[in-house]
Amino acid sequence: MKKLLSKIFVLGAAFAGLMSPVGAEEITADGLLSAMRDMTVSQGNKDVMGSIRKGRNKIPFSLSARGETIVFQYKQGNAWNRFDVRINARNVDLIRVVKGKAEVLAPANYTTPIAGTDVCYEDLSLRFLYWKGGKIINDSANSRVKGRDCYIVEVANPNPRIGQFGWVRMWVDKENGTTWQIDGHGLDGKLKKRFTITSVQKLDDGSWFFKQMKLEVKDPKNPSTNLSINYMEMQDLK
Repeated sequence: MKKLLSKIFVLGAAFAGLMSPVGAEEITADGLLSAMRDMTVSQGNKDVMGSIRKGRNKIPFSLSARGETIVFQYKQGNAWNRFDVRINARNVDLIRVVKGKAEVLAPANYTTPIAGTDVCYEDLSLRFLYWKGGKIINDSANSRVKGRDCYIVEVANPNPRIGQFGWVRMWVDKENGTTWQIDGHGLDGKLKKRFTITSVQKLDDGSWFFKQMKLEVKDPKNPSTNLSINYMEMQDLK
């Protein structure tokens, strides 16, 4: 697949902008996921500040990308907490750093909420990019997000005992590859969480970065109803 032109880097680059496949190349779900993974390690060095907001609860965070490692720190009370997302060719590892010592985060803690929000470690690592056997869903009636034509990519959790989702569905812009929306479904098929980019900003180098992303926690009895809403917001970048 061709190298990617426009970019939106977000907490592991799942919301990266991808260049549309051209010519006779076959478009596959695994190919799109592979391109997103490639984008994760080609973003270069970035340092950003932002916040996670749920109601009146606002948690400052910093994000530093260094090649294949993303260092995420969030402030709770007067203390800063850190964990790293380390990316390799086959997977992502979540590493919690406590008093300067690194320890691999146990899978049972992937879904631990961060600082009173509904955002968890798995949400930030977006590890489903490494799941295999995805498929493109032909659903033209629901393929538009924010007025954009999208590929709908669906991929199942290869180990349903780990994590909060049985499968996820992603909307990838056919023209510029931006991933506008990600839906996470439970093993029962019900929608649990929806991630949506609500605004973006263009940088001086021509790349793109998300400015605000909304995370909706859905009511299992009625997916059109939200139990809560969280926002991840970035400061303006140059």
